[in-house]
Amino acid sequence: MAERSGATESAIGLLYHRFAESDHPATSLSVEKFSSHIKELNSGEYTVLPLADLIDKLEKQEPLPKRAVVITIDDAYVSVYKHAWPLLKKAALPVTLFLTTQPVDSGQQGYLSWEQLKEMTGAGVTIGLKAHSQARLSTQSPEAIRREIETASDLVRKNLNVTPVAFAFPYGLASRQAQRIVYAAGYKAAFGQHSGVLHRRTDRFFLPRFSFTDAYGDLKRFRTVVNAAPLPITDLTPSNPLLADADNPPNLGFTVLQNVENLSRLACYHSKFGKLKLQRLGTSRIEIRFQKAFPPGRSRINCTMLTPSARWRWFGMQYYLPAPQ
Repeated sequence: MAERSGATESAIGLLYHRFAESDHPATSLSVEKFSSHIKELNSGEYTVLPLADLIDKLEKQEPLPKRAVVITIDDAYVSVYKHAWPLLKKAALPVTLFLTTQPVDSGQQGYLSWEQLKEMTGAGVTIGLKAHSQARLSTQSPEAIRREIETASDLVRKNLNVTPVAFAFPYGLASRQAQRIVYAAGYKAAFGQHSGVLHRRTDRFFLPRFSFTDAYGDLKRFRTVVNAAPLPITDLTPSNPLLADADNPPNLGFTVLQNVENLSRLACYHSKFGKLKLQRLGTSRIEIRFQKAFPPGRSRINCTMLTPSARWRWFGMQYYLPAPQ
């Protein structure tokens, strides 16, 4: 019963960047692998929602369909237009494109043009915003963050006559300050680039997405991801995705909701340190103490556990420690 209940309160966010660009292996996925993803999504086992519908249901506390999925693509590379969009259009699957507007507006090679974007939005593609440049907003001043958002928003409205449906932090780098500014700009949700199943209790301004590349895009992993279940947590510490030197290493902790059973199966991993030692306090509080400081850059935490029905519960978080100046 717990899994069944959780399935109506969660969704999977999918993240893509480039397609068939083998000279960019860190961000590109082959057409063949993407085609297999689309075929799986159209198998009848999943509900692929427009992102606006997902955000609306989260905001209104409405139930989500079982195995709900949203498709997102970041940065507006031209390979999206050439390779991904024709397949999505043929399959009638909704997709949101998070734009970085500076390379689009300057006509930079390898990026979509405004005319191509107009064609896509006219055919139903929704637009999200990823700021004007690829600035690391987590460490920018409030004025710089607002300028990045306002410049990009104005360009989208001027050239496409649409209002972006959500925000995505460049490189997945957020901070409490940046999140507050995004909220004040009128957005109802914002995404990072860390793995995890999106749950109704998840921070609405740091929602997770599973990223796919050629190295991590085979059909077996895709099926594992789109069938994953939430690991719903509350009282995450630290909750700020931006780490300060004084708080490094952080004292990490979270409380798992009571409907999750078999917590003894839970395992957590750090992207640099590997498997972590967990301390369980009471029935549902998990605490992690690190023996050494996080290195500068991004650190991802993934906590997973296998359910009796062979689905993986999955919670993820990303922290960012700026390099010393």
